[in-house]
Amino acid sequence: MKYRVGLCETAPQTVLRIPLEIRPDKLSEGIVAGMVRVAQIAEQAGLTASGAPTITFHRELPSDDAIIVDFGLPIEAAPTLGPSSGAELVVQAPTLVARTCHRGSYGDLDAAYRALRDWVHVGGYRPIGPPTEAYLIGPDEVSDPRQLITEVRIPVAPAPAIAAHLDGDFATAVEQTRDALRQQGFGVLSELDMQAILREKVGEHIEDYLILEVCNPRLAAQALAADRQAGLMLPCPVVLRTDETGVLVEAADPEVQVRVLVEPELLPVAAEARRLLVAALDSLHSPAAAAG
Repeated sequence: MKYRVGLCETAPQTVLRIPLEIRPDKLSEGIVAGMVRVAQIAEQAGLTASGAPTITFHRELPSDDAIIVDFGLPIEAAPTLGPSSGAELVVQAPTLVARTCHRGSYGDLDAAYRALRDWVHVGGYRPIGPPTEAYLIGPDEVSDPRQLITEVRIPVAPAPAIAAHLDGDFATAVEQTRDALRQQGFGVLSELDMQAILREKVGEHIEDYLILEVCNPRLAAQALAADRQAGLMLPCPVVLRTDETGVLVEAADPEVQVRVLVEPELLPVAAEARRLLVAALDSLHSPAAAAG
C-alpha cells in the first residue's frame, strides 16, 4: 500500500502506562491482552480513556524472543493509582512526530516503518525517541486483520546535517565533493584525515573518515558584518565517511547552528549558506559528477 506521511505536534496529555511483555509469534494475542490489562487498570482506578491505546517500542521487536513494551492509554485526570497495579500516570509534553497509518495485518507493519523512516531522512529530520503504535482499530474490536488500522509515530527533530549518499570509492567521492563545494563558492581551508590521526595517535582503527573545513568568503563577510560572534560558526565542517554501501557526505546545517546561538540577524546568511550546501550535495548525484 501507499503510505501518506505527515508531521504534527502532539497535544499534551496524561497517559496511563504499564510495561508488559509481548512475543512476536503471538503478537495479536499479546496486544489484545495488553489492551485488556490497561483498560482494567483504568476502570479499577476510576480513570476515563480519552484516546486510542498505544504501544511504545524501546527496542526493535526480535524475531524469536519476548520484549517488554510500554502499553499506554490516554486518560482524563483521575485518582491516584494503587501500587499493586504496576502502572503509572505520566504527563507527556507536546512532541513533534512524523506519523503514518497502516491498514491491515501487523505482519505487514514493516512497510509502514520503512516508508516513515525514508520520509524522515529525505525530509531533513532525525528520530529522537522510540516509535509508538496507536491502535485506532485494534484486534480487540475486529477479527479480520484486513480491518485493523494502526498509526505509527516517530518523535523527530530537525537534522543537524545536510546529507548525501554516494556509490563508489572514497577517493572519488572526496574529489567530487571538493569540486561540488567549489562550484558553490566554498573553499576548503583544511582537511582532517581522522582515520590516520586516530591510528597514529591512539591506535584506533576506523573507516575512511575525512573532515573538510570549508568557508564561503562572501557569506563569511556578511555574517561577521552582522555579528562578530559569527566566527564561532566558521568554517563549516563537511564530513565524508564510508559505510556498508558507499560514502556518506554530511555538512553541518548553518540554520540549526544559528538557532542554537539565537542570532536572528544571521538567519538570512545561514539560509543562503544552507541553500548553497544543499545545491553542492545535490549535484553529487548528477551524471556529470558521477562521471567524474
